[in-house]
This record gives sequence, C-alpha cells and structure tokens, in this order.
Amino acid sequence: MLRWSVPATPGASCTACGASADHWNSKEGFLLLRCGTCGTIVARPESGGPLEPAHYASYHQCSTYEVPEVVEASLDSLAASAEPYRRTGRWLDIGYGEGGLLLAAQKRGWTCYGTEQSSDALVFGRSRGWTVTEQASGDDRFGVEDFDIVTLVEVIEHLADPIRALSQAVRWLRPGGLLYLTTPNANSLNRLLLGQQWSIFCPPEHLTIWTRVGLVEALGGVGMTRIRLRTQGLNPAEILARFRPPGRQRVVHRQAAALSLNQALSRTRPRRALKRAANAALNLFGIGDTLKAWSEKPW
Repeated sequence: MLRWSVPATPGASCTACGASADHWNSKEGFLLLRCGTCGTIVARPESGGPLEPAHYASYHQCSTYEVPEVVEASLDSLAASAEPYRRTGRWLDIGYGEGGLLLAAQKRGWTCYGTEQSSDALVFGRSRGWTVTEQASGDDRFGVEDFDIVTLVEVIEHLADPIRALSQAVRWLRPGGLLYLTTPNANSLNRLLLGQQWSIFCPPEHLTIWTRVGLVEALGGVGMTRIRLRTQGLNPAEILARFRPPGRQRVVHRQAAALSLNQALSRTRPRRALKRAANAALNLFGIGDTLKAWSEKPW
C-alpha cells in the first residue's frame, strides 16, 4: 500500500471533481460527505482536525504471498491484455501489496517496478528481483516517462490526496502508455442496500469512495485520454448477513467471502457463463462493487 505524506485539508469539497460535498452519513468518528455533482463520497474527521490516512508499514506481516488460482488466472489475463502497450518493457505497480499483478507481469517478461509502504512487501519484492521502494519520488531508478504500464489496484481509495497520486502516476507513464486502476464503487448494489454499514466505509483506511463520473473527471483532470470504465463484481455476503433473523447474524469477512464466491463461480463452464452474464448486467446498470478504469497518456 502507498501513503502520500501530504494531508488533505478537511472541508466540504469533493476529492474527485472539486464540487460541493454535503453531509451524507457518519461512521467511526468521520463525516461521510457526498458530492452533489458526481456522487463520490469522501471521509473527513468529525473533529475538523487534519486528515491523516491509516499507516501500512506492517500491513502485510501475516501475508503468505500465495496467489489463489482463480485470482492468478484473472491477473494473467490482465497482463496479457497489456501487450499492445509494450515499448520499454517496464511495468510499475503502485501499492503492489502481495504482488500478484507483478508476478503475472513478470511471467510474461515485463521488467517489474513497484512501490509499497509495507516493509514485508518490500522484502518480498526484492526477493523476486523487482525494483521496489517505499517512495518513488526522488528515487533515480524510477524515471519520468519510463513505463509502458502504471497500475494502482485498490489504492486510490486509501489516499488523502489521490489527485496528486494520479498526477505522479501520469508523470512516470510514457506517452501512449496505459494507466490501469481499480477502486470500490460508491454506486454499487452493496452501497445502495447497506449504506454506510457496507464494510468498504472504514475510515481512515478508506477515505474516498468513487463513482464512474468522479473517476472520469479525475482522470481527465490529470491529462488522461481514451478513458474506459467498467463496474463489475458483487459480493452478497454482507447483504445476506444483514437480513438474517436476530440471533443468527454473524461477522462477514468481505475478502474471504469474495474469494470463495469467485472460486465457486469459476469451477465449471456454465458457472463461468453465469459469472460473465452477471458482470455484464452489473456493468450495464453501474452497480458492481468495483470500478475498473483504463486510460492512456496522450502522445
């Protein structure tokens, strides 16, 4: 995970588009403000004090760095789709976590670079032969316009200043290169049914929950073009748990439940067809759990 040291100033403005954001809800000592223009939801301390994101130095201490087969297949497909952009052969993953995406890129011959705040993740990255650092700014190994691909997978929702992070990502990307990112969707079915009780709302870990409109605005604002978005994936575990009878409710581990469902839907051809159809419907109505965005840096 990546942490930018410049804190955002608390206020009623949207991180994504800069428009006015009004009080929508509250959770864990934070106000949840919803933009009246793009619908993006931002978290600000109720106290009015400075916004400090969570710390991630020990985030992956218990990680196994083993990629489940179903996830590995998905990441390999993503790496394969990046082939048309190969020029320098360098791939930068910002906040690479347990390294699954860089492992997939490395298997396809990419020279891998990454940033992480977690000391354990940095050790793992070096063991794989990647060029890794806690902070790429000022690191001479990370050159301006050096990279064909820059990725931020489940990163920008964590950052106090995500626009600055996107601007820096564009700076590292060569002209014509691909920026790919994923982030939770503020208009997902889970959010519509669960409201602030959706576990994605967990400040100060998650500070901005984006919408399609807000993400397009942000990417266009940092100079990216040919922006393509999809929203897909639905983890119904929390919805089902909420409507259980009193006394039968249980704690839901969102990531474990999502992996279990993904594995179940990937076992047979009919199930995979059902999964594709469900994702197509979720994208059509814009209510999938995850936003995925592809954009290019202009020549």
